[in-house]
Amino acid sequence: MRRLALIFFALSAFPLLDAQEWTRFRGPDGTGIGRMTGLKSLLTEADCAWSVKLDGIGHSSPVLWGEKLFLTIAAADGTQRRVECYDGASGAKLWTWEVPVETLHLHKFNTFASASPVVDAERVYVAWASGQRTEAVALDHDGKVLWQREWPEFTSDHGFAASPILVEGTLVLHTDSVEKKRSLVLGLDPATGESRWEVERATEREEEKHLTAYSTPAAVTVEGRTMVVVLQTNDGWKGLDPKTGEVLWGFDGEYTQRSVGSIASGGGLVFASFGSGSQGSQGTALRPKAQGDPEVAYSLGKADGLGYVPTPLFYEGRLYLMVDSGILTCLDAATGNRIYRERVGGNFFASPIVADGKILAMSREGELVALKPGDTFEILGRSKFGDGASATPAVANNRLYLRTDTDLICVPGS
Repeated sequence: MRRLALIFFALSAFPLLDAQEWTRFRGPDGTGIGRMTGLKSLLTEADCAWSVKLDGIGHSSPVLWGEKLFLTIAAADGTQRRVECYDGASGAKLWTWEVPVETLHLHKFNTFASASPVVDAERVYVAWASGQRTEAVALDHDGKVLWQREWPEFTSDHGFAASPILVEGTLVLHTDSVEKKRSLVLGLDPATGESRWEVERATEREEEKHLTAYSTPAAVTVEGRTMVVVLQTNDGWKGLDPKTGEVLWGFDGEYTQRSVGSIASGGGLVFASFGSGSQGSQGTALRPKAQGDPEVAYSLGKADGLGYVPTPLFYEGRLYLMVDSGILTCLDAATGNRIYRERVGGNFFASPIVADGKILAMSREGELVALKPGDTFEILGRSKFGDGASATPAVANNRLYLRTDTDLICVPGS
């Protein structure tokens, strides 16, 4: 009987594990590595379980808890935005919550729904900007508003894009401003929205203007100590205690460009790049410590194939960098030494992820490119999904979820 009870307990644990597969931008730990089997390298319409036409625009990624999929969408005319919930298995829309938008200046490629939500067992959380302020909202899984918060004095030359994350029971937001307005990293109580801590960042340097950051924070654990890592051009990196906001370490880096792609982590390192236009010009790999300042593992420059918008990917001892113009560079993750640099083709805003042991990159032209990981460059397949896409794919319950400029698509594995 005891053996049967243990088997039942083990089996009953699987749905809980699956429920937490893709809870935030680039998955539950932010690494972009998804669990999936039986995904074809070349996909056609017949391989899709369902496709739903979206009424609006946005670059945010889907997030899932169990079979509930959450997505943010902005009206094409910029008048309102929504959180929508779908059944992950069937694509049926379960509910919609919408609010008006107090418009603000956006980059021509940005939208009012570019930050991905984060979800836990009780609530889904969104963060975005409206007019002169940053807003955060928590809804329950049925679409009921549980709390709303706002922070005044926000303005940005490109809009808002940093996604919230949950770290050790704290909801962490990064909001960055220009024009001498407040730039903050915020730690909130997820149940109430009340502030547990606030860390103010430098707004701008005297010699540089318009250097707001759009990167999503990372969470890493070093020697048993979990920390939130945030990045901003004006005063560099910071490692924070997620429960108190205590600054554990900092690294300036003397950056002169903007941070847009988010922080990648893997192999004991955190890595991010700074740039402008369509490529990166400065990149740093840091090795955080449980105590004291981090070690600089290596630094990269413009000639090293740095991307600007796509977040880098650590996988199996390698670091993959996607340039916005479709050039993929593979580095030895520990040393930064180049293994190869090859042209994939297309243009990219979405970040590469891993599913079924394949690297997947979604182009702005709506093409999903499957690549073989390893020391040799090999394209396994190219699959066309509509005319455009900027959202990073999601992986949960042995399914791949794609958001194009017009549709939400589900591709099952086997």
